[in-house]
Amino acid sequence: MPTNKHAIIRYRTIDRCLRDRNGRWDWRTLAAECAREIGIATGVDIKLSERTIKGDLADMRNNDILGYYAPIDYDRKEKSYYYTDPRYAISEVAINKEDKSQLNQALEILKQFGGLSDVMGVQSIITKLQHTIDNRVDRAESIIHFDHPLDAPGQEWLYHLYNHIREKQAVSIMYHPFGRKRSNHLMSPYILKEFQKRWYLIGYHHDKEQIRTLALDRIHEVKDSLTTYIHDEGFNAATYFSDVIGLTIAPDSAPQRILIRATGLQVQYFKTRPMHSSQTLIEEQDEHAIFSLNVIINFELVSELFSYREGVEVLEPQSLRDEMQEVIQNMGKRYS
Repeated sequence: MPTNKHAIIRYRTIDRCLRDRNGRWDWRTLAAECAREIGIATGVDIKLSERTIKGDLADMRNNDILGYYAPIDYDRKEKSYYYTDPRYAISEVAINKEDKSQLNQALEILKQFGGLSDVMGVQSIITKLQHTIDNRVDRAESIIHFDHPLDAPGQEWLYHLYNHIREKQAVSIMYHPFGRKRSNHLMSPYILKEFQKRWYLIGYHHDKEQIRTLALDRIHEVKDSLTTYIHDEGFNAATYFSDVIGLTIAPDSAPQRILIRATGLQVQYFKTRPMHSSQTLIEEQDEHAIFSLNVIINFELVSELFSYREGVEVLEPQSLRDEMQEVIQNMGKRYS
C-alpha cells in the first residue's frame, strides 16, 4: 500500500513540475521534488533512484492501466523533461484504450442509424463523438470547430426538461419573451428541438389549450408541477415539423405550393442543400432553375429566402411575393 501511495504522489508531483515551464526538470530535480512531497504527505524520509523516476516517466507516457499517455519529451540542450502539449495535465480524466474501445463500439451502433433520413442529426453526433474520442486519447490537433458552444444560454434546462418529457410530468416555467413581461407557463412538455444554435421546448400549454413553443434561453425558472400531464392526441412528434422550415406554426395553417426561381450559383446551392424535403426541381436551363416547395409560410421561410439575396425570386404564391416585396421596400427606406 505505501508503494502505491508513493507512486501516486510521484505521478502528481512530476505532473506539477512538467507543467512549470520555467523550471529545469532532470531526473535528479524530479526525484528531489517527489521525495519532498512524499515526506510532507507521509512523514517518511526517502531517497529516489534514477531508475524509479525514469520508470515513472515511462509509465506516465505508455502505461495502459494508468491511461495518462502523457506527452513527455526531453530537451537535451536544456537538460529538462517537459510536456510537448502545454495544456496537458493528468488531473484531466483521460480516456484509456479500454474506454476508447467501448466508445468506438457505441459509435459503430450510432453509425447504423446514420443513413436513415428520419434520424435527424445523427451524423453530427457521430462526428462530434469521433472527434472527442480521437482528441482525448491521442491528443490530436483540433481539426474540427463546432459552431454551437456547450455553454450557450438555455442549455442548463435541457436535462431537467428531458427528464420531465420522459417521465410525462407537467412543469411550471417562468418565461421572459423579448420585449414583454415575465409570465408563468404551465406546460406538458413533448419534445426538445434545436434550430439555428438555439434550443426550444414544444409542448401543450395548459392555459392556451394548444401546442406552443418556448425558447430555452428565455426560460428563467423551471419547477415541478403536480398538475396532471396532458397528452394531445393530435400531436405527432415525428411529423409536427414536417411541413415547415424552422419552428413557427400558426394555428390552423396549412402548407402551400411555392415556386422559386434560382439563378447563377444559387442553383447549385439549392441542389446540394435543399431548403426542405419537399423541394423538387421543376425546370432547369442554362441561367436558372425553378424549384417547388410544399411548406407552411412563416417567418423562418422568408428569412431563409432573403439569405440568398438577389439569387432567388419567389414566383408563387402572390401573397408571398407581396410579403417579400414589402420587406424589400421597407429595407430600401432604411438604406436610402
